[in-house]
Amino acid sequence: MKRSLHTEIQRIVLLLLGLLLFGYFNGHLLITLLLGCLGYIAWGFIKIQQIYRWLDNGARGLPPEASGVWGDMSDSLYRLHKRVLRSHHNLRSLTIRIQKITDALSDGILILDRNRALEWWNPCAEHLLSLQSGDRYQPIVNLVREPHFVEFIQQQEFGEALEIRAPGSITRILACSAAAFGDDEVVLVVRDITRLRNLEEMRKEFVGNISHELRTPLTVISGYLENLTQMGDMLPEPVTRAMGQMGQQTKRMRSLADDLVMLSKLESLEQHAGKKVAPLEPMLEQIVTDAQALSEGKHQITLHGGKGLALRGKRSQLHSAISNLAFNAVRHNPDGCDIDIRVENNDSALHIDVRDNGIGIDPAHLPRLTERFYRVDASRTSSSGGTGLGLAIVKHVMLRHEGSLEIDSTLGKGSVFSCRFPKNRVVE
Repeated sequence: MKRSLHTEIQRIVLLLLGLLLFGYFNGHLLITLLLGCLGYIAWGFIKIQQIYRWLDNGARGLPPEASGVWGDMSDSLYRLHKRVLRSHHNLRSLTIRIQKITDALSDGILILDRNRALEWWNPCAEHLLSLQSGDRYQPIVNLVREPHFVEFIQQQEFGEALEIRAPGSITRILACSAAAFGDDEVVLVVRDITRLRNLEEMRKEFVGNISHELRTPLTVISGYLENLTQMGDMLPEPVTRAMGQMGQQTKRMRSLADDLVMLSKLESLEQHAGKKVAPLEPMLEQIVTDAQALSEGKHQITLHGGKGLALRGKRSQLHSAISNLAFNAVRHNPDGCDIDIRVENNDSALHIDVRDNGIGIDPAHLPRLTERFYRVDASRTSSSGGTGLGLAIVKHVMLRHEGSLEIDSTLGKGSVFSCRFPKNRVVE
């Protein structure tokens, strides 16, 4: 560019020198300079017109021939046009590729504007939500009228996915998740989870049925073992010892069946427990008494607080949750450990804490403690007599009572299992 500008300046200087000489000899210096400058300007306009004509024709072919600044301008515009064409081609190729990818997805994807109106969707979303081409720019709440979905899609920040029935279907279940982007626009992802939910229901039914079916044979076996145990003096020592072990394992299997039944019931109940009032003090005193019997005096178990307080919910479920925490503290801690059940009622929530100064739990295991049959130690559950379902039951009970289970533990220092209930569940 600098070289072309230098050439153009040289051209202007030579033109002026020529005009000065020509005007000097013809005696009309001023007129000669004026006519020469007008000619140069006219020549410049012609070059500009040629460039505009080339641009108006879509910059097809090569730019008009020119030298100096005009030549550089033509070449720069030509190169810029080529880059724009390449960018358009790449953008179009990327758009086509993205469209093919979204068309191949098994999840529905929808783009909503700031008013939650439909701007774009892929074929899977069209199938899952029964959309038509005329639905474009329609508010999605006009097409999916589920009240929970209307509330979900109109919020500013999106959290967990929402499960709804597919429009026009009583069997298909959809999971909807969303995220905001751009100018308050929303990308909505819809997934068909009907098969997953059906499998989950089948699993729940199987667990519930098999747990009920196990109770009858276990009761029969337990009855015969009790009768045989009463004949202990008449039986050889190895047989007596074997029957004792059989009795212990039968009792453990009955506990497992009972826990499976409880867990199955919790999973099949309504989302929230009822509003019946369950007084805390007598329930917690009974749990302490049962925990002391389980401990056989090997642990120091105390109760603090709870007087005059009650919770709205199902007493049997609340008793099961707190007792599971207390019994776990007894089973999984060494003799001499202090176990404290403490009730704290503040302005935001009611806490029922089960604290101990025992062996503690590695923090790496805390996120998975409420999973069914999860074991910190492979031999821990069988040796302690637990079923591996206690904390899973606690978690589901807390969900039914709009609460949460919080766990804090340090190796060698003990653990705190805290049940947090919202104030609307507390009766003072």
